[in-house]
Amino acid sequence: MSRTALERGDTLPTAGRPEREAVRSMFTGIAPRYDLLNAVLSLGEDRRWRRRAAQLARLSQGGDALDVCTGTGALARLLRSKVGARGRVVGVDMTEAMLAAAASAVPQVEFRLGDALHLPCADASFDAATMAFGLRNIEDHQGALRELLRVLRPGGRVVILEFSTPDRFMRPLYGLYSRLAIPVVARALLGHSGAYQYLTSSISVFPAPPVVAGWLRQAGFEGVGFRRMSFGIVALHLGRRPELPPPA
Repeated sequence: MSRTALERGDTLPTAGRPEREAVRSMFTGIAPRYDLLNAVLSLGEDRRWRRRAAQLARLSQGGDALDVCTGTGALARLLRSKVGARGRVVGVDMTEAMLAAAASAVPQVEFRLGDALHLPCADASFDAATMAFGLRNIEDHQGALRELLRVLRPGGRVVILEFSTPDRFMRPLYGLYSRLAIPVVARALLGHSGAYQYLTSSISVFPAPPVVAGWLRQAGFEGVGFRRMSFGIVALHLGRRPELPPPA
């Protein structure tokens, strides 16, 4: 069995310019402990963040939802509860190890291997699309956002959950936590801290919510906005595919 980049000691993704294959290899290496690490490192807040993302998708019973960069399917599971038995949820990820864990944990969701820049989905086929902690790991932000727009039906909503810049009073404490606590916990649970060193670096260079809002508008979304949570540690970015113009 081939070893991952982390096991071989290869270079991690470049923060701000993440290379696709390096991202895939990194997530392959952390897939078995991904959910545990998220829960521990966020002090359990990651569950609340995802619940809020699922709420803001505003799905109805019988609706169709897409979760991109679905990972182990944590957000897809919540979307499944929103659309009910008559609805459909599709989760897309480019890491086979993550999808294997997702399929085992959330059998009611259809998981597909695919790239956020080339989604294996038809045009205008979903009422809502979500992405949790994936946008930082895609170099072509505009390409990914245009793909989300493409697969949404007119009036469909996008919800993107991503790390952000904490409120000013929180920054010193958060900085200490990132530099000191995260590497220690990652080493204890993974045996190395490489992926979570990349995590802190990628957060530090990711732009503030108003910039991300500009990306969404540039991609063609309307009704764009954002909501900060946990003293600004994360932000929920919102948008809507424009309705079709009325017939002439």
